[in-house]
Amino acid sequence: MGDVLYPPRMKRWVRPIGVLGVLVLCASTAAASLVVALDMETLVERAERIGVVRVVGQASRYDERQRIVTDVTLETEVPVAGLEAGERFDLVVIGGNIGDLGMRIAGEPSFQDGERVLVFARSWGERWRPVGMSQGTMPITRIAGHDLVSPGGAGLALVRREQNGRLAHASGALERPTALPAVLERVRSLLER
Repeated sequence: MGDVLYPPRMKRWVRPIGVLGVLVLCASTAAASLVVALDMETLVERAERIGVVRVVGQASRYDERQRIVTDVTLETEVPVAGLEAGERFDLVVIGGNIGDLGMRIAGEPSFQDGERVLVFARSWGERWRPVGMSQGTMPITRIAGHDLVSPGGAGLALVRREQNGRLAHASGALERPTALPAVLERVRSLLER
């Protein structure tokens, strides 16, 4: 930042503008949590409960560590592993709203009542947690009479470690919306191994 490149009056603005640029760059990358991408095999391997579920209710509370968490009540439509049709269970998501106070963790899944999801859950005390944060919750949408499973991982920056030790962008278990029957067939074939 010598006087040759910047006139004296501009010199006092160059450093603050540079710092502001770095802060903006950091803020834009902080919108996602950096986690290792899980492929379908790993999701299936780590999950104790897998199935197509419908969100039937949500209630936020403080947990024993005084964090806001939300119990998402799910009803099983299509059991795949560890579930029975019609069975209800609570999936715990870190974050939620209590009165005027709210907490949100980038990469934690969020739900809407009535929404259908392919869920991969593991035990967490008396409740359940999604495997790999939002990677373990894949939204299902109905388009032209067909159910499509969208990739999980909302709010996450998925990475893998390369041989040289550096982190590189990676895809999750699904790269694009995929027909529900094809995804369920793949999951069931992995369970049979």
